[in-house]
Amino acid sequence: ADVDAPSVITAGKGGTEAGYALLLPVFAIVPVLFIVQEMTARLALATGKGHAELVRARYGTHWAAVSILGMAIINFVAYVAEFAGIALGAGIVGIPTPVAILGALAIHASMVMTGSYTWFERFAVALSLALFSFVFLAIVGRPDLGHIVSDLSPLPGDVPHDYFALVVAMIGASIMPWMIFYQQSASVDKKLTREDLHGSRVETLVGAFASQALMAAIVIAAAAAMRSAAPVPASATNLAELPEGMARLANGGAGWLIAIGLVGSGLLALVVVSLSAAWGVAELMGWPRSLNLKFSQARRFYGVYLLEVIPAAAVALLSADLVRLCVGVMVFNVIVLVLPLAFLVRLTSDRELLGDLANSRTRATLLWGVTIALLASGTYGMFQFLT
Repeated sequence: ADVDAPSVITAGKGGTEAGYALLLPVFAIVPVLFIVQEMTARLALATGKGHAELVRARYGTHWAAVSILGMAIINFVAYVAEFAGIALGAGIVGIPTPVAILGALAIHASMVMTGSYTWFERFAVALSLALFSFVFLAIVGRPDLGHIVSDLSPLPGDVPHDYFALVVAMIGASIMPWMIFYQQSASVDKKLTREDLHGSRVETLVGAFASQALMAAIVIAAAAAMRSAAPVPASATNLAELPEGMARLANGGAGWLIAIGLVGSGLLALVVVSLSAAWGVAELMGWPRSLNLKFSQARRFYGVYLLEVIPAAAVALLSADLVRLCVGVMVFNVIVLVLPLAFLVRLTSDRELLGDLANSRTRATLLWGVTIALLASGTYGMFQFLT
């Protein structure tokens, strides 16, 4: 779900403007993505508590509320972008926007009403297969391997003036505040224990590589299209919001690949982000919360999940420039991420809480360095984006 609709558009924007020079930063994010998510899994397996619940227990309700407030702000903007991405993808193949939005709401609601986390996870995994359409899209773009290799430089020369903002946006498109809440609560809901730590780490590492490989595929597809002479197809519709590199491919079978990828990524992220918020609010308020509970057993948890996205659906298409909105949100993600990440580092460094699973002093120092670096890069990236 890291590869959501605004992430797709951000990667397409990056490939359009910076070309293959963005590939090295995309894969350089993998270790940071793994480190952040591994900490959430370790906390869940060691304590059996979700992120907001643990912050409330250790630091009080006020700090837990502050952490959730930051997530709620970025989540609302994400919902708008997810719905807009779904509508944009559906429009490529001629599906009207109202039908796309109402269909997304129906799928969003039905996926969690099974009364079983296992069934929800199966549906989510099936939906995630749509994202692999971007791998085929990269192949359709016919990239030149020689150009890709030559542009894999840590200090690329011919890049746009906002290259660093694009790099920061790619960080924000990969490491998001809601994923901390989601993975920790989902690991608790799956009833994982310390004995599952190795398997959880392997899954997390595979997921980090897979999501960044998909992001790279989008960058490659857009960059390859920009290097070709193919114009934006005159017959294609609703392409105004697509980055030019993706718009050039949005014709025939490739157009279907973009549509499937955008709709699938938007739907998957819509469900996952909504769950992260519902779990976070329910943990803060002490409500029953689990996908293994029926609606009658956790009305308020499911109520938050079902209702929080409706305002975003209503304003999904009001933005005049979806691409800029998505890139800006991804840059802002890096700044908002710092608060829950700071709690994460403190909690995983607490030996009283985690015992032998706690961070060593060396690792804790490294993690604080990563947190400070993310804050600095996010702040500078936002300044460069706005100017």
